[in-house]
Amino acid sequence: MLFGGLLAPTLELKLGLGGTSYAEFISSMHLPMQLSDVDPIVASFSGGAVGVISALMVVEINNVKQQEHKRCKYCLGTGYLACARCSSSGSLVLVEPVSSLSSGNQHLSPPKTERCSNCSGSGKVMCPTCLCTGMAMASEHDPRIDPFD
Repeated sequence: MLFGGLLAPTLELKLGLGGTSYAEFISSMHLPMQLSDVDPIVASFSGGAVGVISALMVVEINNVKQQEHKRCKYCLGTGYLACARCSSSGSLVLVEPVSSLSSGNQHLSPPKTERCSNCSGSGKVMCPTCLCTGMAMASEHDPRIDPFD
């Protein structure tokens, strides 16, 4: 690291040993000459930092892809499903059937609402597939599932 970071660039640039100068290299690659003003050591550290950040981003993308495969397919990892009884609204609309009204002169009463007893008004219910864990397969090793209940 010491040779590649300090000694080799010094020998190449200051003494001209080991190859062309940095400015000649930039010129031969048909790059802008402003790049020759940048110190190669600083550029190598900057390039190394970009490389490390890129590697960490690749690792994180792979982790996200692995976690997507572990998600429950029904609730998409949330652990909850929309309540089917109230259509995820949390309340039920109670209407009186038209056939129960007597003669045709009575007006229909406005519908009444009450809190959904299935989801207790939250609009969502526990996912029975993953047992609210959000994972594709709940196992006996999950600490939220006590096998001795």
